[in-house]
Amino acid sequence: MRLRHLTLVLVVSTVTAVSYWLSRDAEQRLELLLTPGALVPELFMEDFISMETGPDGLPRHRLSGQRMDQYRHDGSSQVQAPVMILHGEHGIDWTVVSELAHVSPAGDEVYLQGEVHMARPAGADHPEVDIHTRDVTVWPQTRQAHSDEHVAVRSSLYHVDGTGMRANLQTSVVELLHDADGTYFP
Repeated sequence: MRLRHLTLVLVVSTVTAVSYWLSRDAEQRLELLLTPGALVPELFMEDFISMETGPDGLPRHRLSGQRMDQYRHDGSSQVQAPVMILHGEHGIDWTVVSELAHVSPAGDEVYLQGEVHMARPAGADHPEVDIHTRDVTVWPQTRQAHSDEHVAVRSSLYHVDGTGMRANLQTSVVELLHDADGTYFP
């Protein structure tokens, strides 16, 4: 009888310990499933348009794309097929298109990855400008852009190639940093 009683206590203790261990493990697995990791987006938007306006209510810049994923760990966003339009004070808008963009949490820095095309339409006192390069960082607030890659600048008045670029998109001044070679048309 004593052996039978001891066996029963042992079985009940073992079942209790195993069930506690299994329930604790299940809670941990459920927590892992419910807690997003750094590479899991907190939210996403498809076919979106985001616009920032100035104090006067006029648009300053606009970002659109096929999909935007925002990440919880730092608040940054990744945009697929981004199109950025930087509106100028005098109606001179620059359009910047790339394959992928990483937007800082505050939205003050946009890193455009892959092939990048920057375009400014012709105006009354300036020709159109097309810039082809890769991997460009844009600061929308100051309308500045930078790339360390090969740059091809095309216009009806000139063709210029070089390596590295600093661009002030407010004044439309584009500076090629190395190995610049250009042809100007009369």
